[in-house]
Amino acid sequence: MKKSLFFVFALALFIGGCSTVSLVYRNADWYLVHKINDYTSFNSRQKDTIQKDVSDYMQWHRKKALPEYIIFLQNLNGATQYDDRLRVEEVARLRKQLSGLYKKTMVPAIIPAAQLLSELDSQQIRELSVTFAEQIKKQRKDYLTGNQTENMDKRAERVLDFLEWLAGDLGDEQKQKVTELSRKVPVASLSYIQHREANQARLIALLNEHAGAEKIASFLSAWILTPEATRTPQQQRTIQSFESGMDELIATIHGLLTARQKEHIGSLVSSYIQEMQKFATDDQNAGELSMESPVR
Repeated sequence: MKKSLFFVFALALFIGGCSTVSLVYRNADWYLVHKINDYTSFNSRQKDTIQKDVSDYMQWHRKKALPEYIIFLQNLNGATQYDDRLRVEEVARLRKQLSGLYKKTMVPAIIPAAQLLSELDSQQIRELSVTFAEQIKKQRKDYLTGNQTENMDKRAERVLDFLEWLAGDLGDEQKQKVTELSRKVPVASLSYIQHREANQARLIALLNEHAGAEKIASFLSAWILTPEATRTPQQQRTIQSFESGMDELIATIHGLLTARQKEHIGSLVSSYIQEMQKFATDDQNAGELSMESPVR
């Protein structure tokens, strides 16, 4: 239920601008509390707990996670500036690094989330179930409405939109090539959605059984840290095929970029690195000041 700052940064990256990253991160406590409270009707005591847990999480994130985000972005920036075509193996390595960073960022949230979930009453569980159903319905509408060709065309449009934000304007030939390549990548939206829907149903069942915080935490850990273990064999094959296809797509797209477009990416990623370094420095300075005695 708790959201990793991974998602906050992903949102900020998609809507663009260092000022946006700064604004989102500085207000992350409020953002996370707001998102968590949307899941069900928490009572006043639970809301106080959420507020404290989010505050503790953000302190951890600023101290431990930010430096690793910086390292990842530095690695990403180095890879995007290759003169030669980016190798598929390098793309896969970066994807795995990002996946590992996401999982590490989620770990501190698992036990507090499990404790909070274990305390929900029957009405709150019903409301949570309705929220889950609404989320799945929206995802199905966004990604599964229409036939496979239409959905692949929509995905190609999303890829082009993101790529133009990231690298600047694309030429007509580049757009055509990227669209063609994107359409060849296997579609995995249904597998991702079905996997999430099944795990949400398992979570609701645990809550209705009053399974307790320990069992809930164990389930959340499996879902978040080893998602392949909770997928069906077919879902796992489909998702692996999709990930491999995306690795190849990214590597090929890199080979289509001009020097100016690579420079655009480098400048953008560098700006995020600088912004995160500033946050890390500010937090370190604040920590040092808090340890100083006010008496001179």
